[in-house]
Amino acid sequence: MITLKTIDSSFLAFIVLVLIYINAYNRWGEVFVPYKLFMLLLKINMILIVIDILGWVFNGLPGDLNMLANQGFNLLLYIMEPVGAGIWILYADFQLFHDEKRIRKFKKVLIFLLTINAVLSIMSLRTGWFFSVDMDNIYYRGDFFWLHTAFCYALIGYSFFLIVIKRRLIEKRYYYSLLLFFIPQVIGTLIQTVSYGVSYNWSGMMLSLLIIYFNIQDQGLNTDYLTGIYNRRQLDNYIKMKIQNSTEKKTFSAILIDLNKFKQINDKFGHDVGDEALQDAVSVIKSCLSRNDLLARFGGDEFFVISENDTHLLIEEIVGKILKKIELFNKINHKPYQLGVSMGYDVYDYKLKMSQDEFLKHIDILMYNNKKSTQATC
Repeated sequence: MITLKTIDSSFLAFIVLVLIYINAYNRWGEVFVPYKLFMLLLKINMILIVIDILGWVFNGLPGDLNMLANQGFNLLLYIMEPVGAGIWILYADFQLFHDEKRIRKFKKVLIFLLTINAVLSIMSLRTGWFFSVDMDNIYYRGDFFWLHTAFCYALIGYSFFLIVIKRRLIEKRYYYSLLLFFIPQVIGTLIQTVSYGVSYNWSGMMLSLLIIYFNIQDQGLNTDYLTGIYNRRQLDNYIKMKIQNSTEKKTFSAILIDLNKFKQINDKFGHDVGDEALQDAVSVIKSCLSRNDLLARFGGDEFFVISENDTHLLIEEIVGKILKKIELFNKINHKPYQLGVSMGYDVYDYKLKMSQDEFLKHIDILMYNNKKSTQATC
C-alpha cells in the first residue's frame, strides 16, 4: 500500500506545479515554442501525479469497480509516463536549434515510439508484461517492467547526450540549467524503480521543472519593466525565429505602432503621466490581440505586434480594432491627454527573402508614411 509520506510528497509536487503553471500562464503569452512546450510539460506532469495517486488509492480495495479503476489508472500511467520525456526532448531540441520544422519532424518519430509503448501497455492488461492486478486487486510490476523503464530512460538519455554534444549552440547559463534538469529527475525515478511502493519521481520532476522555470523560462530579463510586455531582445529573437520558419504556405505579419505626440505629453504633464500614457496604450493594444500575438516595446513610444495572421485583410482588422479602441478610450476616460497612434503594417513575403533588419526597416517606413499622412490631414 502507498505510504502517507509518498502521498504527501506527490501532493506537494502537484501544488508546486500548479503554482508555477498559474504564475507562468498569467505572465506569458502563447507565442514562443519553448513556452508552449514548458506549459505542456507542467500540465502532463500534473495529470500524471493525479493518475499515480488515484492508482494507489484504489489498490487493494475490494469490488469490481475498484479493480477496474486500479487497472485503468495504472494503464493510463504506463501510457502517459514516457509522454513527459518526449515533450522534454522537443523542449531541449528547440533550445538548441530554434527550428520549428525540425520539431515537427521529430514529433512524428516520438508519436510512433509512444504509440508502440501505448499498445504494449494495453496488451499488458491481458499479458501482464508491464504490470498486472491480481484477484485481490493488488498491483504488481510485470516481467517486462524493465522494458518500459528502459524506454523512459532512453528518451531522457537521448536528450542528455544531445545537449552535451550540441552545447556550443546554447549559452552557458542555459546549458548548465538544462544539465541540472536531469539530476533530481534521475534520482527520483531511481529511488522509485529500486524501492517498490515509494513514489519520489514526481518530487524529482517538480524540482527539475523548478530549475528550468527559474533559470530559463522566467522572463524577468526579457520584458520591459515599465509596461510588462516583451522587450526588444525578445522581439528580435521572435522575428528571427518566425522568418527562419516561414514558408510559402505559412508566414506572419507585423504592425509597428507609434504613440503620437508622446513628447508633448511628457513635456506638458511630466514623465509620470507619460509613463501612464504608455501603460494605457499597451492596455488598449493588448485588448485587441489574441494570446498567439506577440506585443513588444520596440523602444521609447514604439510598439511591435507580431501576428500569426498571414493576410492583409486579417491584419487590417487588428489595425481597425486598435483605432476604434483608442477612440473609445479617449471618449470614456478622463485623462489629461488624448491617445493617438500611427501604424505601419505588412505581411512578411517569403519569396522576397527579407532579413530581419530589412523587414523591420520596411515596416518602419510604412509607419512613417502613415504618420506623415495623418499629420497632413490634422
